[in-house]
Amino acid sequence: MDRPTHYKQRFAQENPQWRESSFIYKDIIDAMVGRQTKLLDVGCGHGNLLQPVHAKTEHSYGIDPDAEAIAKNTFIKHKQVGNVEQLPYEDGFFDVVVLAWVLEHLPQPDAAFREIYRVLKPGGKVVFLTPNVWNYNVWIIRLIPERFHEFFTRRLYGRQENDTYPKQYKINSVRKMSKILGSIGFKEDRIVRNGDPSYVSFNNALFRLASLWEKLTDWAPLRFTKVHIIGVFEK
Repeated sequence: MDRPTHYKQRFAQENPQWRESSFIYKDIIDAMVGRQTKLLDVGCGHGNLLQPVHAKTEHSYGIDPDAEAIAKNTFIKHKQVGNVEQLPYEDGFFDVVVLAWVLEHLPQPDAAFREIYRVLKPGGKVVFLTPNVWNYNVWIIRLIPERFHEFFTRRLYGRQENDTYPKQYKINSVRKMSKILGSIGFKEDRIVRNGDPSYVSFNNALFRLASLWEKLTDWAPLRFTKVHIIGVFEK
């Protein structure tokens, strides 16, 4: 078992009400998808987080600018190399568009969400999972020069080679999300802020410290600093 998984499991055992952000994200999407749902996974890469969700529908689509990564994806039915700022789909085509760990990399979030809005059907949903710019993990990451990010993420978090991409953080606060998506025409469905102490839990002492911080951020005035934001917006 890798280090992050070990500490996530310890935190879950000590805090039975807590759930990992990726599971919350997956369950939200799973509840929206049926056999005829047209689902687009933006930045799908090779990850298998949503594999059981994609398996539910006959209309599973994925797009990613990384040709090598998307070539490794074996479960999305319709895959394409491309960018979210220029989606190769007709207007009003999708019921649901999802993005996991993508918003932090967007150089032009306005253009990206205008395209998502265009390809969604009226009443369609966009769901995303992304880091929160107000969390200390993002502050630490931004202090490290980008050229060293792949080295550290591979060593510390077990990422695959060439699986780290430049970060922008241009839309990584609830305020910016609401402003940008609202100006395009989206309506907020829900925002979930969720914590995770595993990022800095390199030993037991740091795990205890990070766990204490998570308990403090359950207090309403500090909740805005939780490490992850899960958002759902409707066209």
